[in-house]
Amino acid sequence: MQNKLFEKHYSRFTSSIFLLSLIFLATSCFKDSEVDERLESVKAAKRSPGVSANEILSSSKFQSLELEIQYMEGYPLSETTITQITDWLNSLINKPLGITVITTSIPAVGQEDYSVTEVREIEDNNRTAYNAGDKLGMYILILDGYFDEDSDTEASLGFAHRNTSIALMGKRVKENSGSFGRPSKPKLETTVLEHELGHLMGLVNLGSGMVTDHEDGENLKHCDNEDCLMYWEVETRSIFSSMDEGIPTLDENCLNDLKANGGK
Repeated sequence: MQNKLFEKHYSRFTSSIFLLSLIFLATSCFKDSEVDERLESVKAAKRSPGVSANEILSSSKFQSLELEIQYMEGYPLSETTITQITDWLNSLINKPLGITVITTSIPAVGQEDYSVTEVREIEDNNRTAYNAGDKLGMYILILDGYFDEDSDTEASLGFAHRNTSIALMGKRVKENSGSFGRPSKPKLETTVLEHELGHLMGLVNLGSGMVTDHEDGENLKHCDNEDCLMYWEVETRSIFSSMDEGIPTLDENCLNDLKANGGK
């Protein structure tokens, strides 16, 4: 009886040693420098919008861009939108090794609205695209609800909340597109995302200095040209009245700011 009990405990002991050895072997495959680089990349992605403008625009530090798009179930981006924003970025930023897009679905949370803090928590729990070597990571999250700072008179379609992070209010976009008197879903998605990407690239006066003063004094960080993509109405429902002629483009002042900060 004692021998059997000894054999049983010995078997458990040796199994535990084997498991610990496997864990040690797995973790030892990662160099300390690689772990440190990953931690620094995650930390670097939690800065303010506009801080990474030059990193996004120029090729001095990063030669390529990885754009990670994660959408809550039921709210995927249109393929047309993905193609259009990728082509648009390619026309503005210096990334000789190109742009890679990764699209994945994540479970819908099911909230009515989301705060900036909650958006960031969701990103932190799901994002995988971070800076690595000569690759810059960027992240877009499409939510199944509204922004909690919306009011009866003004509702947000999306916002840039970190230096490489954008949130798109998928439910709000879906409800306000594709019907009579409203823009198509790809058109609305593309317009809002290009506007927010413009903020990540430092427009207006948010990290890319102004060659000529064109910041809207009443709506800071936006262009004073109402026909420009960076006009303040573009990120709200008010944009519908000015989308009859197509997606707004960046005006000459905004393009000059991007070029002066390392863009094409």
